[in-house]
Amino acid sequence: MNRLCKAVCTFAIALSTTVTCLRAFGQATILDDVQRLAPGVVADTALGYIYGYPLMMFGVTGRIGNNVPDAMTKLGGAPLNQFGKEMVLPDATFAAVVLPSTSTLYASSFLNLCQEPVILHIPNMSGRFFILQMLDGWTEVSAQSPGTRLGSMEGDYVLVGPDCGAYKQPLITGNFVDVIRMPTSSMWIIGRIYTSGSDSDINYIKSSIYPGLTLTPWSKYKQGEPYTPPDTLSTQPYGDVVTPPVRQVDAMEACAFFGNLASMLYYNPPVKQQDDLAVLALKRLGVVAGQPFDCTTLRDDKLNSIQQGLILAKKILDTNIATRPTRTGWTVSLDVGNYGVRYLLRAEVAKDALGANRAVDAVYGYTQTDGSGNALNGSKNYVIHFKKPGLNQGIPPVSSKAFWSLTIYDANGKLVPSPDSTVEWNAVGIPMVQNHPACPNSDGSLDIYLQPTTPTNVQQKCNWLPTPPKSGYIAFLRLYMPDQVVLDGDWIPPAIGSN
Repeated sequence: MNRLCKAVCTFAIALSTTVTCLRAFGQATILDDVQRLAPGVVADTALGYIYGYPLMMFGVTGRIGNNVPDAMTKLGGAPLNQFGKEMVLPDATFAAVVLPSTSTLYASSFLNLCQEPVILHIPNMSGRFFILQMLDGWTEVSAQSPGTRLGSMEGDYVLVGPDCGAYKQPLITGNFVDVIRMPTSSMWIIGRIYTSGSDSDINYIKSSIYPGLTLTPWSKYKQGEPYTPPDTLSTQPYGDVVTPPVRQVDAMEACAFFGNLASMLYYNPPVKQQDDLAVLALKRLGVVAGQPFDCTTLRDDKLNSIQQGLILAKKILDTNIATRPTRTGWTVSLDVGNYGVRYLLRAEVAKDALGANRAVDAVYGYTQTDGSGNALNGSKNYVIHFKKPGLNQGIPPVSSKAFWSLTIYDANGKLVPSPDSTVEWNAVGIPMVQNHPACPNSDGSLDIYLQPTTPTNVQQKCNWLPTPPKSGYIAFLRLYMPDQVVLDGDWIPPAIGSN
């Protein structure tokens, strides 16, 4: 094995992969391209890119979400340190985000904790399932994320970042439910609140829960007076707010990527000791927190090596080698949300499912193939048979305080319109999704039918999910507060079979 292959294989091991050198780095042509280059710079660039990719995705997503004058102009958007609250469930015309949930209303906020803490107030949820997932700038999820699983109470929660430059975080005193300390100044709250989908239930959330779900700057909170967020902020004239974040980040040249990364590192410090090797790799490239990264000062050979390292890193990300489907064809993520040194997995999740929950709060599974490995065809009839509860491949096992749902999306991640005016749902689940209960069999099992036309059988129609005729599609499963059997990998979704 030559020096280059040894170098890149060492890099692959550092990324916690278990694949061979050739598989980890794709086709032999990639190796042929980099054999002529200095392997140290190539490897440093690839490691630095994959290590920093989630932070860049976080930054671009936040910039797009925050570039609005108020919290009502754009769905999911809100100024910094304010909640953007979803007022209606999506339907087949919805295109703001891909794979939208039809069983939860979202309340999302990007925060900057550099100048002062922020007070989060959680209202009385009256036993309703919710999770306020809290991510740092690296997309690591805080174990203190309030929600039903933790039995989080009504009251005030203090969100505190690290000391930021000359600013030192204040001593927190007072009658707070919890003090949540984030390791980075950048923070993202993704709130999910269960709704049965009825008009009355959605109206209850809007009138009785949303008004009490608030964010207040520490300085305003200490004044003891009601705080109203500004609603006439100016937007930034620069920056693309239309192109999806993943396309923007993937289109960045090396100089732009590492220049932006150096700036973001100042507010989002790496984890000491854990990330030391990645930080050293970036430093050898000239990428240092808070300092400009100027490609014009680099020698041509080093710049060329950096460009080749970027190609290598993108090739690695495109192979999705850190995730593999189950034997029934579903890809189920059980080890996301907290990553440590698993930089490749973290980058893959940021690329494909930015904002993933920890498995103890939610497990997602998806497939685009049937049980034989063939691509799903919207013109064909399929069935998913969930056995009775308590069995592997049975009814998804989740807490009685939570729920599960199965949704069908077209190949672009949009909900599929129903050809039947009497069917207004895009998902089936338990206890209820989109104001529609599932219809189990007499033995407790459940059959869900995937087909383009309305079933003639009444029970089949109750469990029918329309599919897009003549095209492929995505089956997406959500399990909130899954039982331990799911977390241990002893339960997997059943294969999709022909009907």
